[in-house]
Amino acid sequence: MNQNYNDVKRYRNDIIEHLNKISLMWVDKPELKETIEYTLFNCGKLARSVIILLGLNDLNVNYLLGLDVACALEMIQSYTLIHDDLPEMDNATMRRGKTTNHLVYGHGQALLAGDTLLTDSFLIIARSSLDNRQKNKLIKLFAEKAGSHGVCYGQILDINNENNNFSTWNQIEKIIALKTCSLFELSFMSIGIIAQLEQSTQEILKRIGYLFGLAFQIKDDLNDTLNEMSIIGKNVSQDNNKCTYHKIYGIDAANMKINQILKELKEDCTKIFGLDNKIYDYLSSLIK
Repeated sequence: MNQNYNDVKRYRNDIIEHLNKISLMWVDKPELKETIEYTLFNCGKLARSVIILLGLNDLNVNYLLGLDVACALEMIQSYTLIHDDLPEMDNATMRRGKTTNHLVYGHGQALLAGDTLLTDSFLIIARSSLDNRQKNKLIKLFAEKAGSHGVCYGQILDINNENNNFSTWNQIEKIIALKTCSLFELSFMSIGIIAQLEQSTQEILKRIGYLFGLAFQIKDDLNDTLNEMSIIGKNVSQDNNKCTYHKIYGIDAANMKINQILKELKEDCTKIFGLDNKIYDYLSSLIK
């Protein structure tokens, strides 16, 4: 586990170093660069991007082949956070222990910083050293998971949940599947494209991303209810008016659901990444 920690630390450092190089494309646009970097380098765990590098390494593929893709995904993740925090969305004041982007730089500049991160993520993939077939697959996948088939429509449903008080798990699971699971599916399916795995394997990778995203969101909702802001670094109970798994079934049932998902994840990770894989330990550490 200590070795796994060292690996994750190395991947995080590589991602941050590469993001610093990428940020040079905005050097002649100082106002935009500052706004972008305020969120992009307030990094959190970099979980979605670390997953790509860790998974490639478990498959004995040079993880540096996935560095551009990992950074592009981190750019999309940062864009979603900037936009989610806006008054029209979650109206948050804190993110990862800092004042939210729009309260520092203004709503218009924050909105455009998010737009830039989303759009330029495709530029990073297009400029990567992967072959054109892989790039085309990745660009299609990124567009699918970030757009109307993924995060954007998930956010629409989340707003509807807040306004209309969804009350069933099927309604809530659909939101999570689009808004949260989509980017974790993107992480795992990107591994499959970079490693040039078969379509049947890609389906299992998609399932891993979905299951992990589900467990991740159930745990995040629990934290929002149970933890102090000083611990999780964002507004606590900002989603009190939204329906969640533990509000429907109870806290004990939510923890049981997470443990059940972890068991399924372990089986699937072993199938794809082998008995000695490190990725399962990393996933479980994120939701325990």
